[in-house]
Amino acid sequence: MKPDPGHVEATALRDYVETVAELLRVEPAASWSEHGSPSTAYIALAARRAGRFLMLSWTDRSGWSLAVEPDGAETPSVLARWPEPVQPHPAVVARRVHEALTEAAPHAKGSTHEPDSR
Repeated sequence: MKPDPGHVEATALRDYVETVAELLRVEPAASWSEHGSPSTAYIALAARRAGRFLMLSWTDRSGWSLAVEPDGAETPSVLARWPEPVQPHPAVVARRVHEALTEAAPHAKGSTHEPDSR
């Protein structure tokens, strides 16, 4: 039996996203990816801003972005974008996220980077 078309690409994307999550000390269960048109990914972060969790999202068209989790149908409030390269090495993504969180920390009231029980 042959694997589904796109199986190799879907597996590679899942491995990529889980590696980014691991470098951010996020368990794989808090990440998600889907290979398609467009391909997308999501990583839930334990960091908070103004009492709301942060998220890391990715598309094969616009790269990575760090945002505040939306409430319901809200649009996520984007804190940082990294469109190029679209799929950098996982360590580069993790470094950019850490830098963005460090830069935002002194300026964001209610911001914390403490692990959460989620």
